[in-house]
Amino acid sequence: MAIKYKWLVEQLREIISEYIQKGENRLPTEQELSARYRVSRQTVRAALAVLEEEREIRRIKGSGAYITGLSSLEERNVVGILIPDEQQYEYPALVNDIRVTLAGEGFSCKVYPTHSHADQERQILQFLLKSPLRALIVEPVKSSLPSPNIELYQKLLQKGTSVLFLGSAYPELSQVPVLYEDNGYGAGLLVQSLVERGNTSIAGIFRMDEQRGLKRYQGFLDAMQNHGLTVPDRNICWYTTQELDDFRQNRDISFLKKFLERVTPDCTAFVCQDDFISWLLWEELALGEETPLTTHEAASSHRPSTAPTANAYHTSRHSYEAPIALAAFNTSYLTTSGLLRATTLTPPAHQSGALAAQMIIDKLKGLPVSSQEVPWHLSLPKLHS
Repeated sequence: MAIKYKWLVEQLREIISEYIQKGENRLPTEQELSARYRVSRQTVRAALAVLEEEREIRRIKGSGAYITGLSSLEERNVVGILIPDEQQYEYPALVNDIRVTLAGEGFSCKVYPTHSHADQERQILQFLLKSPLRALIVEPVKSSLPSPNIELYQKLLQKGTSVLFLGSAYPELSQVPVLYEDNGYGAGLLVQSLVERGNTSIAGIFRMDEQRGLKRYQGFLDAMQNHGLTVPDRNICWYTTQELDDFRQNRDISFLKKFLERVTPDCTAFVCQDDFISWLLWEELALGEETPLTTHEAASSHRPSTAPTANAYHTSRHSYEAPIALAAFNTSYLTTSGLLRATTLTPPAHQSGALAAQMIIDKLKGLPVSSQEVPWHLSLPKLHS
């Protein structure tokens, strides 16, 4: 029996791997395993006891044995997170929520920053192919453009790595589930909020090399048309990942300056890709008070300074006397602190990270996982007393 049960443990590990790939969570019954492998029920129980002790399965009396998704090797219980930068913008909170949820099920995580560059993403994937992780949570890089890294993801999937995309997906990998928001609907909510406050000439600022930017733009146009409002081409600003890099490295926001030089004079409101772009606009239009960003803080868009230093981004020719309303997707410290007054859309607190982690845990358990939508929560601007 001693030799047989150890042999059976390895056979059951193969079944567990197969079931995870097929989306099945419950192992065959003791009777079925005994018949399949021609061993006694006592041998089956001994093998299952080993897997339970090593946390690979959990047994429920009267129900059966279920896959936990965990490996007996701790280094195999790591989930990789590919995001632009763990310290940048809204990502610290997202990563923390993922980490907490994973830890509750016995998993840990490791962040691999892509900096939104396809070549950096490629280097990470090539490194991971040498020793594939069990799972990856990924924010795609420049998702509206063809990706040079599709074959690397396909190889990882073939090696058994479970993948979940955040926000959007690479079209060639349609089999991978996505945790997404309805960006078209969200844009409609922002436009509705601005129109209800009397704004009829509304401009938009969107990121062109990301699918979410294109969907937000389309939703913005649809909402404006539904309200009988037109959007001149000069009232749309497109920017790229490279232009964000230019800002972080050299404080260069020429794309925004040029846009403000051509926007129609009657424009009283802006819908922005996110509240970081809203903050840059807020500063450029001199709408804020003496709470500018330092160079490092602006680059990371994480924590504005309260020191009354000179504002490097303020250009007086863009100062507006008329009230300007700002609306943006996503909420970071810039908005929650009250330093930026803007209407924002964000998922409910902690939901995105916790749900992303739970989806990947379910995937590792062999449970069926499909794409899910995270609802929007609309927050009106905080008013200063």
